[in-house]
Amino acid sequence: MPADRLKVRDAAEDGYEVLEDGKAIWSFPTIVEAVHFVRDRGARLWLDWGRTLIGGETRPHDFEASFLGSSVGRLLGEQHGPSKGYWFWTISTNDQRWRMHGGQRGREADKGAAVAELEREFTEYLANTPPKPSPYAQAKGF
Repeated sequence: MPADRLKVRDAAEDGYEVLEDGKAIWSFPTIVEAVHFVRDRGARLWLDWGRTLIGGETRPHDFEASFLGSSVGRLLGEQHGPSKGYWFWTISTNDQRWRMHGGQRGREADKGAAVAELEREFTEYLANTPPKPSPYAQAKGF
Protein backbone atom coordinates (compact mmCIF):
# COMPACT_ATOMS: atom_id res chain seq x y z
CA MET A 1 0.00 0.00 0.00
CA PRO A 2 1.51 3.37 -0.97
CA ALA A 3 2.25 5.98 1.69
CA ASP A 4 -0.38 8.68 2.25
CA ARG A 5 2.31 11.23 3.24
CA LEU A 6 5.59 11.75 1.41
CA LYS A 7 8.55 13.98 2.24
CA VAL A 8 10.20 16.21 -0.36
CA ARG A 9 13.71 17.55 0.09
CA ASP A 10 15.84 20.04 -1.78
CA ALA A 11 18.61 18.07 -3.48
CA ALA A 12 20.58 21.21 -4.48
CA GLU A 13 21.81 20.94 -8.08
CA ASP A 14 19.72 17.78 -8.60
CA GLY A 15 16.42 19.57 -7.93
CA TYR A 16 13.97 17.97 -5.49
CA GLU A 17 13.71 14.41 -4.23
CA VAL A 18 10.55 12.66 -3.11
CA LEU A 19 11.17 10.37 -0.13
CA GLU A 20 9.29 7.35 1.12
CA ASP A 21 10.42 5.81 4.41
CA GLY A 22 13.48 8.10 4.29
CA LYS A 23 14.64 6.84 0.88
CA ALA A 24 14.58 8.81 -2.37
CA ILE A 25 12.09 7.27 -4.80
CA TRP A 26 12.20 9.93 -7.54
CA SER A 27 13.79 13.29 -8.31
CA PHE A 28 12.52 16.29 -10.27
CA PRO A 29 14.02 19.55 -11.51
CA THR A 30 11.25 21.70 -9.94
CA ILE A 31 9.26 21.67 -6.72
CA VAL A 32 6.00 21.82 -8.65
CA GLU A 33 6.81 18.59 -10.50
CA ALA A 34 7.79 16.87 -7.25
CA VAL A 35 4.48 17.89 -5.67
CA HIS A 36 2.54 16.72 -8.76
CA PHE A 37 4.22 13.34 -8.33
CA VAL A 38 3.18 13.22 -4.65
CA ARG A 39 -0.40 14.17 -5.50
CA ASP A 40 -0.54 11.73 -8.45
CA ARG A 41 0.30 8.91 -6.02
CA GLY A 42 -2.73 9.85 -3.91
CA ALA A 43 -0.49 11.22 -1.16
CA ARG A 44 0.05 14.57 0.49
CA LEU A 45 3.20 16.42 1.49
CA TRP A 46 4.55 15.45 4.90
CA LEU A 47 5.24 18.84 6.42
CA ASP A 48 7.56 19.49 9.36
CA TRP A 49 5.76 20.47 12.56
CA GLY A 50 6.95 22.43 15.58
CA ARG A 51 5.60 24.59 18.36
CA THR A 52 4.72 28.18 17.47
CA LEU A 53 7.02 30.71 19.12
CA ILE A 54 5.50 34.04 20.14
CA GLY A 55 7.75 36.44 22.00
CA GLY A 56 10.29 33.66 22.44
CA GLU A 57 7.78 31.40 24.21
CA THR A 58 5.74 28.45 23.04
CA ARG A 59 1.98 28.43 23.43
CA PRO A 60 -0.11 25.38 24.28
CA HIS A 61 -2.18 23.99 21.39
CA ASP A 62 -0.33 26.16 18.83
CA PHE A 63 1.79 24.58 16.07
CA GLU A 64 3.63 25.77 12.98
CA ALA A 65 3.96 23.83 9.72
CA SER A 66 7.10 24.30 7.65
CA PHE A 67 8.25 23.05 4.26
CA LEU A 68 11.84 23.15 3.03
CA GLY A 69 12.74 25.34 6.02
CA SER A 70 10.02 27.93 5.49
CA SER A 71 6.92 28.51 7.59
CA VAL A 72 3.84 27.65 5.53
CA GLY A 73 0.97 27.29 7.98
CA ARG A 74 -0.38 27.21 11.48
CA LEU A 75 -2.56 24.92 13.57
CA LEU A 76 -4.30 26.29 16.65
CA GLY A 77 -6.42 24.36 19.15
CA GLU A 78 -9.31 26.56 20.20
CA GLN A 79 -9.63 26.70 23.98
CA HIS A 80 -12.68 28.93 24.56
CA GLY A 81 -16.14 29.73 23.29
CA PRO A 82 -18.37 27.73 20.97
CA SER A 83 -15.36 26.43 18.99
CA LYS A 84 -13.65 24.99 22.07
CA GLY A 85 -12.01 21.68 21.24
CA TYR A 86 -11.80 22.36 17.50
CA TRP A 87 -8.55 22.88 15.60
CA PHE A 88 -8.20 25.87 13.27
CA TRP A 89 -5.67 25.61 10.43
CA THR A 90 -4.43 28.14 7.90
CA ILE A 91 -1.90 28.29 5.08
CA SER A 92 0.27 31.38 5.20
CA THR A 93 3.60 31.84 3.46
CA ASN A 94 5.63 34.62 1.92
CA ASP A 95 8.36 32.36 0.54
CA GLN A 96 9.33 33.47 -2.96
CA ARG A 97 10.09 29.88 -4.06
CA TRP A 98 6.39 29.38 -4.71
CA ARG A 99 3.43 31.58 -5.49
CA MET A 100 1.71 33.59 -2.78
CA HIS A 101 -0.88 31.68 -0.77
CA GLY A 102 -4.60 31.93 -1.43
CA GLY A 103 -5.66 32.14 2.22
CA GLN A 104 -6.78 28.52 2.57
CA ARG A 105 -8.09 27.76 6.05
CA GLY A 106 -10.48 25.53 7.88
CA ARG A 107 -11.55 23.97 11.16
CA GLU A 108 -11.56 20.31 12.14
CA ALA A 109 -12.88 18.40 15.15
CA ASP A 110 -9.50 16.90 16.07
CA LYS A 111 -5.81 17.69 15.67
CA GLY A 112 -4.99 14.76 13.37
CA ALA A 113 -7.75 15.73 10.94
CA ALA A 114 -6.56 19.35 10.97
CA VAL A 115 -2.95 18.29 10.21
CA ALA A 116 -4.17 16.08 7.35
CA GLU A 117 -6.34 18.80 5.86
CA LEU A 118 -3.62 21.48 6.05
CA GLU A 119 -1.12 19.10 4.42
CA ARG A 120 -3.65 18.14 1.72
CA GLU A 121 -4.49 21.76 0.96
CA PHE A 122 -0.83 22.80 0.89
CA THR A 123 -0.10 19.93 -1.51
CA GLU A 124 -2.90 21.15 -3.81
CA TYR A 125 -1.74 24.75 -3.45
CA LEU A 126 1.77 23.91 -4.67
CA ALA A 127 0.57 21.41 -7.28
CA ASN A 128 -1.63 24.10 -8.85
CA THR A 129 1.37 26.36 -9.45
CA PRO A 130 2.14 26.50 -13.18
CA PRO A 131 5.24 24.30 -13.68
CA LYS A 132 8.25 24.97 -15.84
CA PRO A 133 8.36 22.74 -18.92
CA SER A 134 10.10 19.39 -18.43
CA PRO A 135 9.71 15.82 -19.67
CA TYR A 136 7.60 14.82 -16.62
CA ALA A 137 5.30 17.83 -17.00
CA GLN A 138 4.90 17.27 -20.73
CA ALA A 139 4.16 13.57 -20.24
CA LYS A 140 1.48 14.40 -17.64
CA GLY A 141 0.02 17.20 -19.77
CA PHE A 142 0.73 20.08 -17.38
